[in-house]
Amino acid sequence: MTKEKKPKKLKYFQPIDMNMDFGGLDFSDNLGKMAGTKNKLFLRKFTSEDLRRHLDDVGMIAHLEKKGFDDLLITTDLDETAIHYMKVYDKELGPDHLLVDLRVSESKFVPDKRFFDNPDDIVTYDMIVIEWLSAQNPRISFSNDKPQLPGQDKPGLGILNFCFEMMYNVAKEITKDGFLDVPDHMHGSIMYSKKFSFFDPVQQAILKAILRDLKEYSLSDISWGMITETIIEKYKKEPQKYDPAEQIFYVSDRLKSYYKSKKYKSIYNKYFKRKRYYFDYDEMLRKRDEILKKKSIVDL
Repeated sequence: MTKEKKPKKLKYFQPIDMNMDFGGLDFSDNLGKMAGTKNKLFLRKFTSEDLRRHLDDVGMIAHLEKKGFDDLLITTDLDETAIHYMKVYDKELGPDHLLVDLRVSESKFVPDKRFFDNPDDIVTYDMIVIEWLSAQNPRISFSNDKPQLPGQDKPGLGILNFCFEMMYNVAKEITKDGFLDVPDHMHGSIMYSKKFSFFDPVQQAILKAILRDLKEYSLSDISWGMITETIIEKYKKEPQKYDPAEQIFYVSDRLKSYYKSKKYKSIYNKYFKRKRYYFDYDEMLRKRDEILKKKSIVDL
């Protein structure tokens, strides 16, 4: 079974309080506050067949068929907290046949003002929040080539890029600014970084600098390096800690313009050039062994 994800703690985004007075404006339709109704469409628009078409268009269906999953069942749901579900099963419904579990919510967010020089530049973004995304292959076991990552229950399916393409198409169809996620682990932020970027340019620079300086190490090694605090910043001679924060996959032009702004690029370039890292690999191995004597890797 997949462990439940903890509620997201946002660092730089403030959800809009819908109890505030907006001069009579009604945001309820955009926010999708339809929990408890009979509308189980994914993001209030997409049926199971619509999602199958999207997954087919981006190549995920063909990818899964090549792995032997040729009888896929796709379901949608909406719970009482307005979380939308898309699940993909192999042959029959049930936890032992679950391949993909995607849960999202809709909300409007205001970024922290410190990211903008001019208060007039602050924009309220209409976002899809990724509450949970798991993709697992129940037919295979972990191997030396594909080791178990911290928090991982079963081997993956290699479908993340397909998911990103599907997300982009879905967001364009329902006119959203983009997707927001706060990965729990360093390896999650690395995998997401193919399409997602940290809203904070300093954190984006740290991520890219680590990937630059530790490119000879595996994803698992780097993830454990963060957990064991053995990835060291050279100049401060201090461990670089993983600080979960908002990563964004922008879709709209107005959100794209934030990432392309002079301020974002200037701060990113400054810290990317400044940060240098080395890996105390032997110490990581020692500390990893100690941790795994006390905890299951799934619970990390």
